[in-house]
Amino acid sequence: MVVNGRPLKRAKSRIAATPFDLVPTPKPIDLDTIAELRDARRPSDLINPRGGSVDLNLIHLNPRGVLDLDTVAGEGDVGRPFRESVRAFLSKYGRMMPLPSILTSPSAPSSHHLLTWRTLIRTSGTEVELSVVDEDVVRSRSVYCDQCRVVGWSGHPVCAKRYHFIIRNESRTLPSCRGTSCVHCGASMSVSESRCNTCKCGVPALVGGEVEEQGLQLHDPSHLLHAVVHSNGYGHLLRVNGRQGGSRLLTGREIMSFWDRLCKCLHVRKVTVMDISKKHGMEYRLLHTVTSGHPWYGEWGYQFGAGSYGVTAESYHEAVDKLACVPLSIFFNQGRTPRTILQDIISFYKCLSERELETIRDLFSCITNLLHDSNGQRKMSKIFKVDAAQQSLNCNWTKDDVEHAQTAMVKVLRAVGGSKWVGWRTLKGALSKAAGSPQLLDHCLRGLGGKTTVDGFVVAARCNSETNSIEYRLEAANQRTLVECTALCRPSVEHLIRDLRFLYNTLLNPSTMESYKPQTIKDATSIAAMKILDCKQFVKCYNEPNSNPLPSNPFILHIWCVVELSDHPKDYTLPPPELLVISTSATISDLKLHATRAFQESYPIFQGFVAEHIVTNTNTSESALVKHVVNPNDVVRVVGHCVGVESTNLGQYKMERGLENWVVDCSCGARDDDGERMLACDRCGVWQHTRCSGIKDSDEVPATFVCRKCVKRQKVSTIGARCKEELDTFASVNRKVVGRMNECT
Repeated sequence: MVVNGRPLKRAKSRIAATPFDLVPTPKPIDLDTIAELRDARRPSDLINPRGGSVDLNLIHLNPRGVLDLDTVAGEGDVGRPFRESVRAFLSKYGRMMPLPSILTSPSAPSSHHLLTWRTLIRTSGTEVELSVVDEDVVRSRSVYCDQCRVVGWSGHPVCAKRYHFIIRNESRTLPSCRGTSCVHCGASMSVSESRCNTCKCGVPALVGGEVEEQGLQLHDPSHLLHAVVHSNGYGHLLRVNGRQGGSRLLTGREIMSFWDRLCKCLHVRKVTVMDISKKHGMEYRLLHTVTSGHPWYGEWGYQFGAGSYGVTAESYHEAVDKLACVPLSIFFNQGRTPRTILQDIISFYKCLSERELETIRDLFSCITNLLHDSNGQRKMSKIFKVDAAQQSLNCNWTKDDVEHAQTAMVKVLRAVGGSKWVGWRTLKGALSKAAGSPQLLDHCLRGLGGKTTVDGFVVAARCNSETNSIEYRLEAANQRTLVECTALCRPSVEHLIRDLRFLYNTLLNPSTMESYKPQTIKDATSIAAMKILDCKQFVKCYNEPNSNPLPSNPFILHIWCVVELSDHPKDYTLPPPELLVISTSATISDLKLHATRAFQESYPIFQGFVAEHIVTNTNTSESALVKHVVNPNDVVRVVGHCVGVESTNLGQYKMERGLENWVVDCSCGARDDDGERMLACDRCGVWQHTRCSGIKDSDEVPATFVCRKCVKRQKVSTIGARCKEELDTFASVNRKVVGRMNECT
């Protein structure tokens, strides 16, 4: 977000997925209508009017006319670009809705630049209604893409189309959930609010096209899925709402899997996502990254895209490794100090885990696995007990050693008697001298619950959430006791979440971590955690040159084409390469025609583009066959010029960053807009982060701001002026003295 004169970017969408919600609900979806999608295929349907072959056997239809994406993964024509695939998909399987379609409200203005299509798709055994909104950018009042300008795509030309893919939340009506999101933190808020209640940052008033979009609820925060893809195949995943976001039928994982398959079917090129999801009040990208080595979206191939505050991919991965690999032993080697809650919690989960917990990653993985497995109801055989085969593999002790130690434990419990519970540490301490090996005692204690004695007693075990310990006692054996003797030992979901929050605030949250000693370790871990939090933008590459080679076809050629303008200005940036699908009999002249058509369809700025020649190693004629000049899947350069850009007012579509000529030069190393709050120096006009300038995110921006460089220049110039004044004074005095001396002589 930027302030102090520069237009504020529109609110980014909040991501609210539910990774812990893994069990699908079997309740069927109640849909009003089913699209009539079973038109007979005609030979003419397989001809692409824009050039190139089109195979519409891409999607499978069941007898009810519902598209089944689950049977499509990896199938279909893998050679078409997105701009052609989405048109074929909508014209063949979509049903156009009356303007302005489902997104309208009674008071909303008409919006003829938005066309809405609906289709019914089956995914993960569930039927969902997908709405695709075709936005004509040239006629839209919101020309520029805020997501492109913060992920490094600000130099891309403005695309002619934006396709919004939306799955609505059927359980919420539009008038009751009308809202937007905070530009800075992504929290949901009402359109009428001028300040976010979460981060206290001010938001700009909605004007023009933004009011129109809000009236149409295009950015309704209750949508289960909202993604936008430009006509060049570059897109942004804006919203995922799983169970905790209001979804009754689809989990966050199911929505993400659906979106991933849809991108493959439509041949999307790249997709970004801004991960600002929270789980139980914790920043989930930090928690999941430490636990798994990547954010939640990384399970679908999303990787580091762009870091805020100058964080690079290399420094990001170094921070992840540094924080995740902190050994747990440093929290126990702190001298003779009273035992802390942190030490009790770590010891508790070391008792629960069959695996050795050595690092922070091991600790958080243990807790999150307990939460993932049926919402914490994990079978005790997986926590405390191992089968005989596994025990023989992992155990370093004989069966007699284990039996002898457990018999001694039963004797201690019998000596205590009554209804008293004996804690894990107490029982272990009582036998530490006799057993000798602490590892043997831990191993035996994990399998002690449920052990029966010859006199009709059974060892009962329970999890004491107040003391964070496992406790044991002897009870009379009966059928109920045999079943429940280990059931009480399961940590409850509330217990797990409570410990997870405590450990997050103590070990991961840079603003609250206080348990690291010495100070050097604390500083290093705090910096690493901040770097992870400063990385919100992640990207997945589906189809780019040299990334996924397209399969060969004896009848068509796949050519990646780059356009260079012979009369380009100094600030000209090459647009992304476009994929051309041409026949093997195409000539160089045909290639130029296809390239011209592709870029004219994708970008308004290229409406007047005229191709001049193709850059090759040898001089080739216009009638030469492309297959003799260019290899399949190669990238060719087409040089040309644009006609009538200034006269037709197409210059505003030059770049997604807009017409503003702003410069970012922050002390953190940032040289471009990264989506964080910035302000401009009132002297040099250079933009920099408010945080790097010593202004907290919750503080107001000062009315006047001068950057450090300008302040330093002012001091130097002031000192220089003083020195010059002193030298002039000294020279004047010196001249007077010399004059008097001459008079005396």
